[in-house]
Amino acid sequence: MMEPDRLPVAPRPYRDELLSSWMARVACRYGLTAEELAGHFAVDGNCLSSPLAIDDRAPALDQTRVLAQACGVDPERLQRLALSKRYPHRSRSWYVSAGPEWAPLARPPSTPVCVACFAADQAAGRDAYLRAGWMLGERCICPMHGRLLHDRCVSCHRQLSVAFHLHEGSARPACSHCARLLTDRGGEGDQPQDTALVATALATQQRITASLNGENPEGDRLEKALSVLWAPLDHPAAARPVLALWFNEAGWRCPYDVRHAVGAATPLGQLPVRWRFITLLAFDDVFGTRLLGGEGLPPLAAHLMRRAAPRQIRFSSRRPSGQALKRSSAEYERLARQILADPGWIAAAKLPPRKRERVRARLIDAALARNPPASPGATLSPKPPSDEQAIQKC
Repeated sequence: MMEPDRLPVAPRPYRDELLSSWMARVACRYGLTAEELAGHFAVDGNCLSSPLAIDDRAPALDQTRVLAQACGVDPERLQRLALSKRYPHRSRSWYVSAGPEWAPLARPPSTPVCVACFAADQAAGRDAYLRAGWMLGERCICPMHGRLLHDRCVSCHRQLSVAFHLHEGSARPACSHCARLLTDRGGEGDQPQDTALVATALATQQRITASLNGENPEGDRLEKALSVLWAPLDHPAAARPVLALWFNEAGWRCPYDVRHAVGAATPLGQLPVRWRFITLLAFDDVFGTRLLGGEGLPPLAAHLMRRAAPRQIRFSSRRPSGQALKRSSAEYERLARQILADPGWIAAAKLPPRKRERVRARLIDAALARNPPASPGATLSPKPPSDEQAIQKC
């Protein structure tokens, strides 16, 4: 195995920098991208190199070792840039994601940025760089400047993907689509920001960060409350989240670009920055500080939790075809009698048909959840009836 050549120019990583950001700053001095640089130094014995993805959460030790040797940096220093080292108590789903938690990532996630931080880098005469804190799923406000982060280019308005270019001896960030430099234009391209709302969102953001880092006692209760806001409304297959009730607007529909977050256990990292901002405001308004006390939830929070349907489990497409957990006819009949005797169904007799359908769906889901199938059955017909259809026949 040949040892990698030593690069003549390689800047040192900053303490709060992402590994991919440091590699991009090194690569731009040679007319490369971070992925091209990683592929060039890949230890695979091939003569021809190809771009290689960089995992900011938990980079491969071989990758950091080779890069450290080529750039004259302590390998331990590069390993400390990993998000898993910075935030050991945080699960992978609480970082910025490129898509739904149940889907494979076809591309690396784009990092939201604060252009005021880039302006501060330029004023200090240093390279601009991507902060590790921008990858936190709850982060939507820059704690240093109190401004909303950007996840779309203010010039071409496409989803932001940052590239670095060497400009006057320093690395400067630019949009990888339109090549426009990402500079602070004095608020140009920003919507007017209500300082009170920004302060509320920032305080909630800091509260969530402290909880995920194990610094306060809220823990799972806070995560559950956030997931309730994006739980399906009334039915597990609903496309509208419980958050629709907080908007209190007739006919409100969930936008298509955030519909994949409905039903997610940790939705914040899957949302665009502005929707994270809205979610934090809703969380503060609905739950406030009552998660810490034992006096119960506020009335609005209790109402929203009652309207939240259980999460729909997404199964792998590789499960054996034709195999399922089978229930007997007697079991379906027992579940149907149980639902008919439920006080909720009896009280729904005076409701309009559409509301009765919702009540019935909730009762069926609850009954099935409390009574899972006992064992796998034999091969079923090509189109077997669903559990709900079987119960309705009874």
